[in-house]
Amino acid sequence: MTVKYLTIEEAAESSGLHPNTLRRLLRDGKLDGYKQTRSGYHRWYVAADSLARYTDPVRGFLLDMRGPKLYLKKQPDDDPYNSSR
Repeated sequence: MTVKYLTIEEAAESSGLHPNTLRRLLRDGKLDGYKQTRSGYHRWYVAADSLARYTDPVRGFLLDMRGPKLYLKKQPDDDPYNSSR
């Protein structure tokens, strides 16, 4: 299976996250990706599936943030759609 990688700019546009936030998440290991250096310039690439998992409204980063979760409830990982809703 081929992994699709996005540039930081593409990932920021599709996710709504700031490019600096994406770089921090990559450095912290919360997103999958890699940094490539060419001609002295560093460029980060983000795995598209990793970004999709992180920004998922049901299982993503919102559940780890402080504050009320009015309509969010953690779903089991093996059942993508909880039948109890």
